[in-house]
Amino acid sequence: MDKQAYDQFPSAKQLWDLAESSYLTGSPWEEAQFAQDLQNPRSHYLSKASSVSGKLIAFLSFQQVLDEAELFNLAVDPAYQGQGLAKEMLQRFFSIVEAAGGTRIFLEVRASNLQAQALYLRTGFAVIGRRKKYYQHPEEDALIMEKKVGE
Repeated sequence: MDKQAYDQFPSAKQLWDLAESSYLTGSPWEEAQFAQDLQNPRSHYLSKASSVSGKLIAFLSFQQVLDEAELFNLAVDPAYQGQGLAKEMLQRFFSIVEAAGGTRIFLEVRASNLQAQALYLRTGFAVIGRRKKYYQHPEEDALIMEKKVGE
């Protein structure tokens, strides 16, 4: 496995390309949404690139307002999946949220995305609700998950 560098500054195109290849149903966001989000001062991105190629291999995006954070995207290049990178990114995210006074983290995940759900459950999230027909292409419910931090 090649060495990886954290916290590159990816472009909207790089984020969209990685999300498009990482999610089974394609990227949940359009490239323009990533571009807009990158301009939002409340949005934060953790990213990791290959130190050999410089290619973006993982990213996590979130916003935190007061004591609550919401995880919007977590994507890992399919060639790097299964190596603990998503869990590593989540642990960094949890530390950042807690250091900023966060006590709760929320996310939505496709009801069919059992792999992601298993990861979130292993890292302390619990299912607290369901949003009917939340996702499109294909239409699907979302599970709402929550993790308490800093307790």
